[in-house]
Amino acid sequence: MNRVSFLTLSVCSFVSSALAVDTSATQSDRAFRFTTVEYPPFVICDENNMAIEGLDIRIISEAMAKANLELEIHCTPWRRSIHEVATGNFDGVLPIYLNQKRLNWGRYLMTPLHYESYVIVSNKDNDKAVEKFSDLFHKTIGLNSGFYVNKQFSEAQQEKRFELKQFNTTELGIKALQRNRLQYYLSNITVLGYTATQMGVEDSLHIQPKRFTMPRPTYLALSRKSPKAMKLAPVLGPILEEMRSSGELKKINDQYLDKELMLSDHYCPQHVDAVTIDW
Repeated sequence: MNRVSFLTLSVCSFVSSALAVDTSATQSDRAFRFTTVEYPPFVICDENNMAIEGLDIRIISEAMAKANLELEIHCTPWRRSIHEVATGNFDGVLPIYLNQKRLNWGRYLMTPLHYESYVIVSNKDNDKAVEKFSDLFHKTIGLNSGFYVNKQFSEAQQEKRFELKQFNTTELGIKALQRNRLQYYLSNITVLGYTATQMGVEDSLHIQPKRFTMPRPTYLALSRKSPKAMKLAPVLGPILEEMRSSGELKKINDQYLDKELMLSDHYCPQHVDAVTIDW
């Protein structure tokens, strides 16, 4: 059976400066609330809208436990997640790309949780090569709600160069593609492969050989409105680096990602042989 291939999760951590965990802190000072969105295999939520499983959830939960800190991770729609952290109602949001606008409200923990690469997917009978961004003009394309691709994509969207339909989950996007409501769907290659396999539809999809974006890191962003959240970066950075260097992060990767569905066994994006469309 031909299966949808997707990019290996990369967990290449950067060393952050460390602060000792204050063992005299009160219970409330040691309890944190993060927000996220359903994003398997990185984030899996339960019926109570709590993140209970997933690769990123496992990484952050174990890092927080090593720091002797308590954590709740709530699942909310993505735009609401951003708003809640920007206003200080939650201490942090994950996983999230770094961009200048978000730096106004968020301080990023400079240890990436994973790297993502976007691909263009269509139904099997639509295998026309997409070589450049303009090949998508005057087409109907799908993207998950609240997801940011890049500046060129946002500008073309504002200029109505294409019709964009947005979905709350990757599963809904794939279903819309299968029902011919879309000509193309843009998705994180890992999430696409995982979801398509869970749905049993991997053989019906065609992934364009050229990536839509090169691999880029996702992070935990902390609310600048939360004083205690500001202390997390120097605490969790060294812990995550130790988890990486000891091989613990690789073991977590192996538990969540099917090796048969990966394009590469490398964990760092500079090793991934990826060619993008012309922008």
